[in-house]
Amino acid sequence: MNVVLLSDFSSASSHMLDYAGTLFKNQKVNFTILHIKAPCESESCSGKCSVVFNQKLKKDRNLLELNGYHVDQIQLKFIEGAYIESIRNVIAEQHTDLIMLGNSNKGGYNTGLFFDKKTLEIITKVKCSVVLVPEESIIKLPQKALLPTDFSITSDYSIFNILTSLPFVNQTHLSLLPTGLNKTLGPNRKHSKELISKVINSLEFKSVKEIYSTTKASCIEGFDLVMVMAKNLSIFQDLFSTSQSSLCRPETPILFLHDSRKL
Repeated sequence: MNVVLLSDFSSASSHMLDYAGTLFKNQKVNFTILHIKAPCESESCSGKCSVVFNQKLKKDRNLLELNGYHVDQIQLKFIEGAYIESIRNVIAEQHTDLIMLGNSNKGGYNTGLFFDKKTLEIITKVKCSVVLVPEESIIKLPQKALLPTDFSITSDYSIFNILTSLPFVNQTHLSLLPTGLNKTLGPNRKHSKELISKVINSLEFKSVKEIYSTTKASCIEGFDLVMVMAKNLSIFQDLFSTSQSSLCRPETPILFLHDSRKL
């Protein structure tokens, strides 16, 4: 499995690296620790950026080595260029299966959601599944996962393919949380629900059950991982809005699912 770890050398990034080290322990995985910055405008840089940031990347690599990974499993990459385009190029070149990044708990978001613009663009504009690791999340393998869904997907179920590559799935209990029950999705709703349930039940989770909740806050409590279909914007608003009427910021890692590859 090929995993890109986006690092900005912050405490949130360090926490994400530790989480990644735990998530894939004793698994066949290749990591790329990637840092991207805008090109220097001044010629006086003379390559100093590359030296400085590669030293910082080596410190990040040490965190993974402390978790038991061999140096041959860890590639370091520093890019000066456009942020989203650079990420797209890397995941295409390296056949990346998963992106991971940290999320600060310091706030200051301007997106109306509990993560910043860069994070939102990675989640929605890069065709690759993403794990977002909040800075306050507990580092452990997921045992209870939540998938809020309105069962609105009707055709392409490759969005779930990444789950066949994640080592913790067969040790994780999955809860399906129906959302948007007051909205009409047309005559295909029942058929779509049956198909999604069939696909989910084929993924070798330890157990799968459907749950119901009347309060948004209780939806997150007790779960080690929340899975969200990245293109489902209505669920985005329900779960991650910073407004008082929506769910408060979770301290739970979030897996954003993309239909990025075929089995």
